[in-house]
Amino acid sequence: MDATSPSQTSTIRETSVLIADPSLLHAEAISWCLSAYGAFQSVDHVTTSDELLSSIRTQRPTVVVIAEALIVDSIRSVGSELAVRLGETRVAVFADRLTDRQLDLVANNRVSGLLSRREGTRAICDQLARIASGTPVLSAVLESRVTLDDDGRFHCVASSRLTQFTDRQWDVLIRVAEGARVPEVAEELNISKKAVEAHKHRIMQRLGTSDRVDLCRWAIREGLIRA
Repeated sequence: MDATSPSQTSTIRETSVLIADPSLLHAEAISWCLSAYGAFQSVDHVTTSDELLSSIRTQRPTVVVIAEALIVDSIRSVGSELAVRLGETRVAVFADRLTDRQLDLVANNRVSGLLSRREGTRAICDQLARIASGTPVLSAVLESRVTLDDDGRFHCVASSRLTQFTDRQWDVLIRVAEGARVPEVAEELNISKKAVEAHKHRIMQRLGTSDRVDLCRWAIREGLIRA
C-alpha cells in the first residue's frame, strides 16, 4: 500500500475511526487497511448496532463507518445519538446495496460520506481521510443515485412515494408495519392515539392501500424492516 504524504498524515493524525460491520471478516479487513494507511491515530471495529452505540458513547470516534447491513437497525438511533452527544463525529456509510428509501433516510441523518466498496481500499482510505478533515465525500460509483450540493448535503435522485413522508410519519409507518397496535405506537412515540390514527390514514392514502399487509410489504421492499 502506498505511503501517506507527511502533510496529509500530520493534518489528520489525531483522528480515530470506528468500523461497524456485522461481518467480522469485512470489519477486520477494513480496520487492517486503515491501520496500514498510517494516517489515523486509532482504528476499531464492532459488529452489532448495540456495540456501535456503546462505542460511540465511550470512544467518541472522529469518523464512524457503517456497513449497509446495519443501516435498517441503526441509522435512526445512531443519528439521534450523534445529534445529541457527538456534534463533531462524522458518519460515513457504504451505500452500494441500499434501497432508494434507505439512501434518502441516510442522507437526512448527518451523514458526511456515501462510499462504495467497489472503489477499493486505497480509495476508501483516502475518502475517509477527507471526511475526517471535514470534507463531505460522495463516491463516483453512486453519482447516478445521489447528488451532493454546494452546502455538503446529499440528495437521493430517485423520486419514490416513500420519500414523501415526514419523519413522524416514518416513525408511525415502521412501527405499524412491524405489527405494533395504535395504542402501543402512541405510547412509544409519546403522542395521542388520534395523532397515530391520522398519520396512519395519510400513509395508507399515499400508498393507495388500506391493508396493513400491503403496508408491511412496502416496508420490506424498501428495506425499512426485515422480512
